[in-house]
Amino acid sequence: MPICYQREEAGDSEEGDSDLLRALVREELVLHYQPVVDLKSGKMVGAEALLRWNHPTRGLLRPKEFLAIAEKEGAIFAIEEWILHAVCKQNKQWQKAGVPPFVVSVNLSSFPVIQEDLLRSVESALQESGLDPRYLELEITEELAMDAERTIEMLFQLKRIGVGISIDDFGRGYSSLNSLKRFPIDKLKIDHTFIKHCMEDATEKSVVQTIIGMAKNLRLAVVAEGVEAPEQLVFLQQNLCDAAQGHLISIPLDPDVLTQQFASVQRVVPQLGLPKEQIEQLWKQEGLFEARVELGEAIRNQQGMTFKFAKQEERYVHTLCDGELLYRMGLTPDQVIGSELSQFMPEEAAKIKTTYYERAWDGEENVCYEGFVNGIHYLAALRPIYQAGKVKEVIASCVDITELKKTEEALRNSEAKYRLITENMSDIIVVVNHKGIITYTSPAIFPVLGVKPEELQDQPLMSFIDSQEKEKVEQALRELMETKRPQQVSFTDVLRNGTKVILEAKGTPVLDSQGEVEQVIFILRNITAQVQAEEFLRKMDKLAAIGHLAAGVAHEIRNPVTSIKGFVQLLKQDQGKQEYFDIMLAEFKQLENILREFVSLTQQRPGYFEFVDIRSIIHEVLDSMQEKVVRHILRLNVAASSELKLWCDPGQIRQLFIHLLSNAVEAMPDGGTVWIEVLQEGEDEVKIRIVDEGCGMSEQRLKRLGEPFYSTKEKGTGLGLMISYKIIQYHHGYVHFSSEPHKGTTVEVVFPINNKVRSST
Repeated sequence: MPICYQREEAGDSEEGDSDLLRALVREELVLHYQPVVDLKSGKMVGAEALLRWNHPTRGLLRPKEFLAIAEKEGAIFAIEEWILHAVCKQNKQWQKAGVPPFVVSVNLSSFPVIQEDLLRSVESALQESGLDPRYLELEITEELAMDAERTIEMLFQLKRIGVGISIDDFGRGYSSLNSLKRFPIDKLKIDHTFIKHCMEDATEKSVVQTIIGMAKNLRLAVVAEGVEAPEQLVFLQQNLCDAAQGHLISIPLDPDVLTQQFASVQRVVPQLGLPKEQIEQLWKQEGLFEARVELGEAIRNQQGMTFKFAKQEERYVHTLCDGELLYRMGLTPDQVIGSELSQFMPEEAAKIKTTYYERAWDGEENVCYEGFVNGIHYLAALRPIYQAGKVKEVIASCVDITELKKTEEALRNSEAKYRLITENMSDIIVVVNHKGIITYTSPAIFPVLGVKPEELQDQPLMSFIDSQEKEKVEQALRELMETKRPQQVSFTDVLRNGTKVILEAKGTPVLDSQGEVEQVIFILRNITAQVQAEEFLRKMDKLAAIGHLAAGVAHEIRNPVTSIKGFVQLLKQDQGKQEYFDIMLAEFKQLENILREFVSLTQQRPGYFEFVDIRSIIHEVLDSMQEKVVRHILRLNVAASSELKLWCDPGQIRQLFIHLLSNAVEAMPDGGTVWIEVLQEGEDEVKIRIVDEGCGMSEQRLKRLGEPFYSTKEKGTGLGLMISYKIIQYHHGYVHFSSEPHKGTTVEVVFPINNKVRSST
């Protein structure tokens, strides 16, 4: 990998590359280091590595005496690989010896930068030596900087390792400012030819000053090469050059000699340069200048706007104004600076803002106002600046609030629309805070309950709920606060005239930024007429059902009675036939079962509900049935691990599964296995699946399940299945049957769990 050091004019030589390779093996190649010192403190901050050949017959040779042929013949690759490793190793040895750490720079020729193994070689040298990457600097030429397409990606990769990048011999090429901005460089090194003549040639002097100024603007350090005279040193200090190297400071030194002369090198600048106080004053002035420049850039580039004004001859004249907001207003600093308000805005607006100017000038802190200029809304904050106890000027900071104003206007329009909707809808809207205090009530409450919204404002919600219903509403509100989920409740309220109304309320929580309930929005609806209509329909349905039941029961009772009548006649003839009595008793038992199911179907439900684990109910049913069905096996599989709480009437659920399991057992007269599975469906449902090995049913028979008095059994009445459907509906569940002839039947029942639901009545 070609790496060139201290670029000098290379001439032809009779020495071939084979001699150089042998010299590398014999350790005849050595490195000397030329110190780089800081022109402000005089401390040594770096060194440049320079290649030398300690020839056995010709003495110490410089690169120009042997490097050209070596590069031409290819020996340069091995030599320069060695140089890179030697530099890192030597720098690490200095640090271990207690020498204050400094950067050592290595020149790169334009040829190797495109080589893929450059990055590998640098990483290898750093890793083997243990040197921190920040103490290695790689120098590229200005010509190389012009060829950005070949070098920029490789330089960025080197920069990511942590090494420094500088441009050597700057000023000899034609690099553009745009090229310099693209490169990840840290330092410019001024070519020694400009330094050599800068004190005699005004053009050379101007070039040096320009390079230093350009480097400052680009936030780059600048180093002068080839400093040989005290006048050059002073000139560079006066122009705030960061560092320098050259024979005035030190010639290239052997590593051991450099260690010995380290202290003397650091005395050159204090002895030959400007006095320390003068240097510090120059840098202080530069710092103030840079601070002013940066402040001006910050003000100019800010999204808002900053301005200052002072009172001059009873007029408030602006002394500063800049920022992106100013230009969005259609103004420029030239229009504002040196002018008073009336010179660049309408007179009426200027008079209003002048009152705020007067308040700030009189010493009032944090005076704020909103302004509007050329379609831009802005907020200005004024603050006086004091000097010797008096207001010297007032500074103002402005931000663009145009979008905020548009948003506020949109919110006002939206609020007006929603208020129009809420105040004209028939449903009642009530908003309460987390303490249960009413904060808003829509006007619809008056025609429904006869109460005006202002009567409810800031009053506890429970103070307007009937005492008999208060516990139910409090429970619903408490659950809403705890679960942070919508809740629905129905309750009866008594109007002032004594009339009772049934209200349905759905509460929705509104959460704050911490996820806590901040307020609750209730939508109330008068469902009195709806409930009365449903009650009427239920009564009509009962009448129709009773008619069907009467017909079915009459039909079912007639057959047993006919049988009993026949057998009684036979008993008259033969009193010794005991099997006749058995048949008669069986028919009587069938008649009793029919009557029992009929009573169960028509009786009123007590409505006793509680939370019960569905698994415990199924276990109880299985235990009681297994003793009676010795020829059948009932197998239970519970897939859910946690409790499955069902809000139910335990007796009815127990009756439901007795019916379903009895049907499964009766479908297998010769015995078999019934599988019962308990599965959790999502977060709030449980599924109970019952599978038998019975005779199964056809599709036509499946479609008729649930019809009044339709049964799949030969002597069935269908009452058990009707009761099962009613229990499932009563608990807000649903059932699904699937079956194939001769393959068995599957029944799936689904109920809601872990949640109180309003029971059907």
